Amino acid sequence: MPLPRDSADVPSQTDDLLYSDYRKTEELHTLREVARALAAETSAASVLSTLCDLSMVQGSASGAAVAQIHADSGLYVATSGRALALMGMSFPLAGTFTGRVAAEHRTLALESPASSTPFFAALLPSLGVGPIMLIPLLANQQLFGVLSVVRDIGHPVFDAQDEERLGVLADLAALALWKARLLEDAQSADAAKTSLLATLSHELRTPLAALEGYSELLEDQILGPLSDEQRDVVVRLRTVGRHLGALIEDILTYASLEADRVSLREGPVRLPELFDSLHPFLEPLAREKGLELEFDIEASLPQLHTDEARVRQILLNLCQNAIKFTEHGRVQLKASRGSATLGSTQPTVRLAVKDTGIGIAAADLSRLFRPFSQLADVQSRRHRGTGLGLYISRRLAGMLGGRIEVVSRPGEGSVFTLVLPMPPGN
Repeated sequence: MPLPRDSADVPSQTDDLLYSDYRKTEELHTLREVARALAAETSAASVLSTLCDLSMVQGSASGAAVAQIHADSGLYVATSGRALALMGMSFPLAGTFTGRVAAEHRTLALESPASSTPFFAALLPSLGVGPIMLIPLLANQQLFGVLSVVRDIGHPVFDAQDEERLGVLADLAALALWKARLLEDAQSADAAKTSLLATLSHELRTPLAALEGYSELLEDQILGPLSDEQRDVVVRLRTVGRHLGALIEDILTYASLEADRVSLREGPVRLPELFDSLHPFLEPLAREKGLELEFDIEASLPQLHTDEARVRQILLNLCQNAIKFTEHGRVQLKASRGSATLGSTQPTVRLAVKDTGIGIAAADLSRLFRPFSQLADVQSRRHRGTGLGLYISRRLAGMLGGRIEVVSRPGEGSVFTLVLPMPPGN
């Protein structure tokens, strides 16, 4: 028969349980904070720097370093505390504990650097390094490096609890590194794509300009008279060339916007002259589809002070879209005086492109201004393009201090309005 438990033991056991629960709660809280700190970093370098700092706290350590592993060498790419002197140092892996951890994918704890290779056995004590723990940074079967956490000479060696805490931290950091590398790879691929688009577009500009020049010589009959049929073919050729030029300009602008290389050249802009410059691009497209093309400028509108080329590009995109998605009726470009925008007393000019086309469903309006996005409406599948026009137009409108408004209903057409600030005093 078991002896009865001493009642004096009950409070002690209760206190132990309460303390244990408190420690678990505190550790979970710390773990959440560590996870948030690592997840907040978006680059591999910042993840590694944060990892070193957190390792010193979690391991009650005086320094930490991360070695990047190559074929037969290691390179310290992040350091903190006592290990700061190791930053950028390269070393041979052969015979090192770092190389062993990298090869075996398991944690090692050392009482002192004396058992390491002669290089580290001499270097680390001179830095005041005593006990060391080395942990592999592994995620999705990938080794991202080896974490070394160190304590000062004479301090306690790392125990099983240290290994557990630092192991969890290393796993979280490895996942954050995996995410950061994926993001960096995606950004690198995106930059390469943007550069390729810009290069191709620049290369296409030269032959396109030559085609435009030869077409102009033929249309003006400088090289000899043309029959009506021949002249009609040349006119169509120039129309197609202008359309291709507009597409190339969109691609170049997109590449420049993504690389933050778009600059504005502001100056006086007369709306009648701006509208006249649009006519050669839009009139042949509208005539080919049997649409009416109307330009209307409200009387007494002042000239604008903005980037004329960018405004022209926006209006061309909006008008070409209107013509593309309109089968019957008309497309109208109207300039009128607008009221001041919210939070501003400055009046505006509204350049509205109205069509009698297929219209846009309310559910699709939010997708209009995404790059490379086109609506999947069956009626519009034959209307192809780059999917960049509206995205570019909205970005450029914002750079000009304006915006683009959209009003549309399926079957009733659409109105896209470029709203620009009017010069002060008008």
